[in-house]
Amino acid sequence: MYIGVDFLFDRDRKLYLSEVNTGVPGGAQEYDFVYRVKFGKPSCVFEKIESLSQEIFNTNFSDHIHGLPYIDDLRALKIWMDGEGPLPEKPSPALRLEDKWIQYLILSGDYPMVSTEIFRKESLKSYEKFFSEGNPVALKRRLGRGGKGFLLVRDISGLKKLDMMDHFYLVQPFLESQIGPLKLSVRAAAFAGRFICMFANLSPRLTSNHGFRFYVSPGEGFRLSDMDFKVRKIFQKAWEADIFFKGKIPEYLYHNVFEEEIAEAELIIPDSVYQEIKRISASISRFYQGLDFKTLPKSFIEEQQEVF
Repeated sequence: MYIGVDFLFDRDRKLYLSEVNTGVPGGAQEYDFVYRVKFGKPSCVFEKIESLSQEIFNTNFSDHIHGLPYIDDLRALKIWMDGEGPLPEKPSPALRLEDKWIQYLILSGDYPMVSTEIFRKESLKSYEKFFSEGNPVALKRRLGRGGKGFLLVRDISGLKKLDMMDHFYLVQPFLESQIGPLKLSVRAAAFAGRFICMFANLSPRLTSNHGFRFYVSPGEGFRLSDMDFKVRKIFQKAWEADIFFKGKIPEYLYHNVFEEEIAEAELIIPDSVYQEIKRISASISRFYQGLDFKTLPKSFIEEQQEVF
């Protein structure tokens, strides 16, 4: 399965799996951009993906994606997550993998993830443990992307003031994943059980998504090669979005899928961390590929459809 895997770090630079995205999530296009800025030539990442598709599935990558029995439902779900369309009426069980609570249930036993619970108003007192040592708490939607609906709460009184739907948000300790003033995440792409590529996002905003893109290199320490980095703006249609939406990209997405800010610098991380990102990404891709989606717990949207 083709996936995009997001990683965060705590204050001690310990690596955590944040979430997994299915379909044709970003990763390859951004990697090609940061590679071109660093090396001055194409990365050949798209050829690598096409070669794997032919080797494993005996078809080109676009036909493989469009041949997935759940792809139309997944496309509708992503648009719904953006607040731009309705939910699929009878969602495929494969869409359960987009629910971050289900991801936590099936992945946290084998991969490093922060302790996570479903937000319920009647359980407020049980969340006090997440505020230990004065750390804030993060709330994020079970079904969401692009940081939409992300909330940062400083104390338990802040949680009590929230007016939100039960069961739709997750509660977890907030990871101060950053370098200097910039929030940091790493996105890795994997396909057919193989690691494809990775790049880093850094942003001055609360979350790192849609920030500056950096090439990632294994090396000594944990740092940027240049804190006073310059940024190049690149305007080009995203390869992933073009495939996922069959060339008919919704207008509301144009800014996100046509414009990238690429740093003329790189993120340097220890080789052990670099290799762990590669291992985890490939491992989850293999695991997802072998799942029987019908055996997974039901997603939030399925639970709600049963109620109503």
